[in-house]
Amino acid sequence: MKTHVLIYDGYVSFEIMLAMYLMKTKGEIITVGISSNPVKSYEGLRVNPEQSLDEVNDGDIEAFIIPGGDISEIQQNEKLVSLLQKMNTDHKYIGAICSGVDLIKQAGLLEGKKYTSNDASHTVTYEVHDNLITAKANGYVDFAIALGQMRGIYSDEADYEETIRFFKYFEND
Repeated sequence: MKTHVLIYDGYVSFEIMLAMYLMKTKGEIITVGISSNPVKSYEGLRVNPEQSLDEVNDGDIEAFIIPGGDISEIQQNEKLVSLLQKMNTDHKYIGAICSGVDLIKQAGLLEGKKYTSNDASHTVTYEVHDNLITAKANGYVDFAIALGQMRGIYSDEADYEETIRFFKYFEND
């Protein structure tokens, strides 16, 4: 199972770390940058993308995670918008959190779909609709767990419940 993760200057890494951890339990994480140049997260992490948008083969993508952050430099990127639209048409799993939701909204992926965002009019922390999952910034735990459920990473209901207890409620049994 391959999960591609968009990284860009100013992306917020904490919003996607748990999702990456859970997806890594059943597959490979591939970081994707707008270019092949290193990026710096909001928290100050310097990360080298494994692939640039030019190198990504959309047929290899099974799931794509878009973190929040300052999207002003990437929101009009035609290659990114085109890739997002193609993935959505092909019913690939797309997860967006915080301002990542704004990015997929601008790409036209949310028309006619239930979603949540940081907008005050949206009250739920996360929302799943078909192949899309959206979340507010503070919904990162629910986002990660639900993405794992969408992707079928849990071996059974007990595994799923244990994940919720451990990561959401900090229970050790």
